[in-house]
Amino acid sequence: MRLALLREESRSALFADPHPDAAARARQITASQLLDDDQVFLLAVCGEESVGALRCSLTTASAMSREAARGFLSAAYVHPRFRRRGVLRRLVDAAEAWCAQRGALDLRLHCTRENVEGNAAWEALGFEVVEVVRRRRPQR
Repeated sequence: MRLALLREESRSALFADPHPDAAARARQITASQLLDDDQVFLLAVCGEESVGALRCSLTTASAMSREAARGFLSAAYVHPRFRRRGVLRRLVDAAEAWCAQRGALDLRLHCTRENVEGNAAWEALGFEVVEVVRRRRPQR
C-alpha cells in the first residue's frame, strides 16, 4: 500500500522521483516502525483483502507549547475501490483512540497540495489547516 500511495503522490514534486529501491526501503521502514512502541500501523480489511492502512506515531510538541504529545498520521491509503465508504474515518477514529490512551491532545498530518482528493478527505474528517510548509531549493 505504501508503494500505491507513493505512485498516487507522484504529482507532487516531493514524491516525483522515488528511489529505485523504493519497494525494499518501504519493507525495511515498515518493519522497523512496527517494532516501535510509539507508533501503530492500522490496517483495514474487507474479507481477506487489505483495503486501507494508516500509520500513527506519537510526537512531542514544541518545548514552548503546553501540549505534551500529539499524534501524527502518515502513510494513509485506502484502495480506490473502497474510498467513500468510511474506511479512512474508521482508521482515523482508531488512531485517535490510540493517541488518547497515550495522552495526545490532537492529531496532525501533512498532505501535499497536489493531493486534491486527500485534502478533501481530511477536511471532511474535520482536519483544518494550521500551518503551511514551504520549500526552497538552494540557488546555485
